[in-house]
Amino acid sequence: MVKAELIEEPQVSNETEIVKVDNVPNVDVAIEQWDAYQKLCKGLLNDTDYQEIIVKEKDEDGNYVKVKRHFKKKSAWQKLSRAFNVDTEIVDRDLERTKTGRIKEAYYCVRATLPNGRSVESDALCSRSEKGKDKVSDHTIMSTAKTRATNRAIAELIGAGEVSVEEMTAEKMVTQNQSRFLKEDNS
Repeated sequence: MVKAELIEEPQVSNETEIVKVDNVPNVDVAIEQWDAYQKLCKGLLNDTDYQEIIVKEKDEDGNYVKVKRHFKKKSAWQKLSRAFNVDTEIVDRDLERTKTGRIKEAYYCVRATLPNGRSVESDALCSRSEKGKDKVSDHTIMSTAKTRATNRAIAELIGAGEVSVEEMTAEKMVTQNQSRFLKEDNS
């Protein structure tokens, strides 16, 4: 389940239903800002902030091939959060327990906010049905869900649009009938 909500909406004219020109970015400025973000990442982050994962992708002929990709870890998102002065807060949390009381699934919704007031809410979950999660502690299930939601919120707020490594480790997707949280989401 991936759900993100941009809290700040662009201004729309009631007469024409077209976004006002004031809200359309200057292309040159946008490119400069993206270049500045790339430069920031190169200067701020180091090899320990990335994890290499082999993923399957389609090549030009439509065949699946294994490709090495680098994904930002929690430490990278925390450094970027500090650089952009992002505040995060937990908006919602829900836990589903097994019959024996262990945490089966954890859901978190986190809001990230910039000093100018712009904010984004993102949510995530972690489930024991994911590959490698069946024997981990309850704390690991909870903290992984929180980390995923926090990383998503930061990435969406600063416009990075990247997936963190914590999401890539969830190789086995939770199906609709395995998650009560996904069943409740009709989006």
